[in-house]
Amino acid sequence: MDYPKSIPSVGLVNGGFVDENPLAGTPGSLIPATWGNGVTQEIVNVIKAAGLTPDEAKNDQLATAIGALVDFSKMKNTPTTLSGYGITDAMGRLLAVKQFETVGITVYRPNPRAKRIRVRLIGAGGSGGGCAPVAATYQSLGGGGGAGAYTEGLFDVTAEMLVGVPITLGAGGLPRNATGSMGGGASFGALMSAAGGFGGQNLIFLANISGFVQGGAGGQAVGGGNLANARGVPGGYAMSNTNWGLLSGAGGACPFDGGGPFTGVNGNGNAGIRGSGGSGACSNNASASYVSGAGGNAFCEIWEYE
Repeated sequence: MDYPKSIPSVGLVNGGFVDENPLAGTPGSLIPATWGNGVTQEIVNVIKAAGLTPDEAKNDQLATAIGALVDFSKMKNTPTTLSGYGITDAMGRLLAVKQFETVGITVYRPNPRAKRIRVRLIGAGGSGGGCAPVAATYQSLGGGGGAGAYTEGLFDVTAEMLVGVPITLGAGGLPRNATGSMGGGASFGALMSAAGGFGGQNLIFLANISGFVQGGAGGQAVGGGNLANARGVPGGYAMSNTNWGLLSGAGGACPFDGGGPFTGVNGNGNAGIRGSGGSGACSNNASASYVSGAGGNAFCEIWEYE
């Protein structure tokens, strides 16, 4: 695969694509259908070779496929040393990537061939702040919900793990027409835990006045990961401006999702996914409520290595 150098009309500059420059009067490059289809097919072929089904809604399939196809046990000079955790060898070949997103308790049992597992865990996101009907000459702003805390760890598979490890996943904060609600926590047995994000705030004040309200804090309590322990990203501020009106707060982003997008005046919020926060709502309507976006449920992903 290479740039479409054989097609003069594409408009490559120094061998690469360029944007249009209206000030200089120079056109931008074109991407021919044959080249775009070729690039897409190259990626789809890798995904299929790893036994996955291409899904246009997922943005991590290529990385997962490469990890599944590469035999890490044949790579040299790649030791992993984590003092105190008994991990001193090369990673080994990736067997599978398993995802868990059912709220409640699910018992995980590793593949009998697995020697190590990489666990990625996130608490549920908080919902944004919503809006009840407001009196005439007033307006209401809802901040975004915070994302859940995130933790990641690499562990040797033990006899206890083969019996089963309970994965507990909490629900995202519920849609509200007031202050948002907190997301539930998550845990991987007794090894790892991550708290949920907080709900976005709500504020009612006079119309046609600039102002703002903060989003919910990200999940704070996190622990057990020997690779990462991170507090959640807070939800975005909702804002009012006398020039351009009202905007709700966006949901806090997380490693698995960008958070619920913000909305304009008199619209419901958008839900978060896999631990991200839901967006808030904003309103100047005296007769209708607008609910915030729900927080994304807690989520767990496990990579199994031979």
